[in-house]
Amino acid sequence: MKKLLIISDKNEARSQMAEKWLNYYGKKHLKVYSAGINKGSISILAQKAMAEAVMDIPEYKSKLLSDLNEDTFDFVLCFDKGFSEKLPEFPGNPELSVFDVPNPAMVEGEENVKLQAYNVVCNAIDDACFIFMQKRFKIVQ
Repeated sequence: MKKLLIISDKNEARSQMAEKWLNYYGKKHLKVYSAGINKGSISILAQKAMAEAVMDIPEYKSKLLSDLNEDTFDFVLCFDKGFSEKLPEFPGNPELSVFDVPNPAMVEGEENVKLQAYNVVCNAIDDACFIFMQKRFKIVQ
């Protein structure tokens, strides 16, 4: 089974969403991890957006890269193009994929406006994860 890491700054929203989608699409192919370089706390709006997509993540917690017991990965994914330029070196020369998905936490307004932004991001990450899996593992014939 291949190992995949989703890396982010604080492991608060996009990486958590991607972890759930990739666990769903890659259950027969991947062991999925997500972590941040810095410690954050998972966004309630990310949890709500995923729940609306019928992909609950209430048990997910923000994790630090330094806390993972894994030392090598086959794939590393990042959903923030700006942050991808700050990534550390990863042993084992994993395949790096970067997706430029906007940070929904940057959206201002009332909660319903913010939640809509998280829903858009949730859908974009779902699409990116499905395409990633299809290209590498042909999950749909």
